[in-house]
Amino acid sequence: MSACSNENRKIAMFSATCTPVVSKWCVRNMKPLIRVTIGHRNAASLSVDQKLEFVGNEQGKLLAFRDMVRKGISPPVLIFVQSKERAQQLFNELIYDGINVDAIHSDRTQLQRDNTVKAFREGKIWVLICTELMARGVDFKGVNLVLNYDFPPSSISYVHRIGRAGRAGRKGSAITFFTTEDVVNLRR
Repeated sequence: MSACSNENRKIAMFSATCTPVVSKWCVRNMKPLIRVTIGHRNAASLSVDQKLEFVGNEQGKLLAFRDMVRKGISPPVLIFVQSKERAQQLFNELIYDGINVDAIHSDRTQLQRDNTVKAFREGKIWVLICTELMARGVDFKGVNLVLNYDFPPSSISYVHRIGRAGRAGRKGSAITFFTTEDVVNLRR
């Protein structure tokens, strides 16, 4: 910011969510500040049909997803997990189910990540397993389903994750699996 000292500079910030820390930064650094809010602040889009599904335990997640596939899912699908290790574990399970699946996480090279994103956009990959890395700033057109395989760590994370579906006026769906351990994270 200090390197851009021109008096006529224009600063803009766009975000699906705005945390208190970011809001304070904007007030401090963006003068005069004009804030435009479309819809409700830090809320999920109304174009995403949201469902919470109790799966019992960790093993129940895999069984529930396989049941969804058996009943028929409409690709493209994004699956969010908590870590790169979880992404790789789930990938190793699903690759043998005959699903066009891949995983993207920080252990993959930039070239591998770019190729995976390209293949997902082209429809060569139907199900993409990803970490929080993909929840923000990546625009995939036509994602039909976002599955929170692992419970999101915060409400803002939830909003970003499910916001990958239901974009540009299209409808989308989001399903969040929860186990007995996740019950403490549910709000009433």
